[in-house]
Amino acid sequence: MKKTKIVSTLGPSSNDVDTIVKLIEAGANVFRFNFSHGDHEEHLGRMQKVAEAEKITGKTVGLLLDTKGAEIRTTKQADGKIQFTTGDVFRISMDADLEGTHDKIAVTYPGLYDDVKVGGKVLFDDGLLGTTIMEKDDANRELVVKADNHGLLGSRKGVNAPGVSINLPGITEKDADDIRFGLDHEINYIAASFVRKPEDVLDIRALLKEKNMEHVQIIPKIESQEGIDNLDAVLDVSDGLMIPRGDMGVEIPAEDVPLVQNEMTANMNKRGLPVITATQMLDSMEDNPRPTRAEATDVANAVWNGTDATMLSGESANGEYPVEAVTMMAKLDEKAETVLPKYNRHKDTFYPNDDIEAAAYSAARLADSVDAKAVVVLTESGYEARMLSKHRPMAPIFALTNEERVQRGLTLNNGVFPILEKNAIKSADELVAEAKNVAKEQGEAVSGDKIVVMSVAKSANSVSVETL
Repeated sequence: MKKTKIVSTLGPSSNDVDTIVKLIEAGANVFRFNFSHGDHEEHLGRMQKVAEAEKITGKTVGLLLDTKGAEIRTTKQADGKIQFTTGDVFRISMDADLEGTHDKIAVTYPGLYDDVKVGGKVLFDDGLLGTTIMEKDDANRELVVKADNHGLLGSRKGVNAPGVSINLPGITEKDADDIRFGLDHEINYIAASFVRKPEDVLDIRALLKEKNMEHVQIIPKIESQEGIDNLDAVLDVSDGLMIPRGDMGVEIPAEDVPLVQNEMTANMNKRGLPVITATQMLDSMEDNPRPTRAEATDVANAVWNGTDATMLSGESANGEYPVEAVTMMAKLDEKAETVLPKYNRHKDTFYPNDDIEAAAYSAARLADSVDAKAVVVLTESGYEARMLSKHRPMAPIFALTNEERVQRGLTLNNGVFPILEKNAIKSADELVAEAKNVAKEQGEAVSGDKIVVMSVAKSANSVSVETL
């Protein structure tokens, strides 16, 4: 049973119910809706198709809204694309209405002129074209730059200024509109792009409060040095983390990305919050039916480092092989999990922070010591299941809840399989009986096997070993 969750991005290649059904059956646990592309009608159509696919498969998935975020782009180029050669000198205008030429291009953020310094770098199109700032023309508010390499620059390409604190808003008007739309349609997670400081997350939390949807989890995406520097303050007000290595790899040196990725993952593991490893994990499968060996190793290493979820972007949204990509990622995740006792970071114990976590820690270690086939927990908020996930028992965690919001809100957590419990469980005996039924129905235990049952009550927390 695969414990690492898969986040699959929906797009033109996965835009029909049949394909979405296949993605779920292949191992997708959460579907990502990328609001950098498409309109509300398009995304709503996909959400409705996911609901149909859930009915067909009988499985429940999570819905993740990924905001466009406050970003800087080039304006339209007059001739479509501009070819630059190493050493070319040209200007960057702050006039968002200007069409670019070889002598002068423009960007959508006028504050870039004030934020950067002579000698700094401005990168375009994920770093494919790099430039060095030679001069600042105060009279015209234009940057004079020199191309660091050959490169072709198209219209509306991303712009980065590594190491610079950019004074853009945490969320844009479009982001706020998109988030309100998503909340109206019961999304479970918000992946917030280009988060740089805790206030960016708090702005989104205010929208959740406005809609009385404070259970929705905010997953910041740290994509700049400023965000890395403020990581702990951001995480203090967040519900998880996405590590988007693409933009991060433009903002910081490529050789630093693996180190930052590992440090971020360890930080999240210690906090007991879900972490998603993202970007280019199986990138070659957009065009090929099999991944490169380096990509396979990348996925395995993410699992061994402690990620809760691995993510597919273009592979499942725009690629030629969306179902094959999810199938391959599921195989890679599950295979890597078979050697977790040897490689994973949970050989370093995280000590409990409260009574509920202490019970979860005890349940996880007890399950390992008696070779339990499942850990079953009754949860109203999801917290008990998250704490079990933090302490990573080898057995799967079946979280029983009577709240659909809680069920969907656990679809990202490693090793947790949330089950909607329609009948109220009123006693410890009823919980044990239901736990045994669940373990059997899920195919994880047979007569004679042991399971661990955890329950939390106002008067006492209990952890017990039960034999089927």
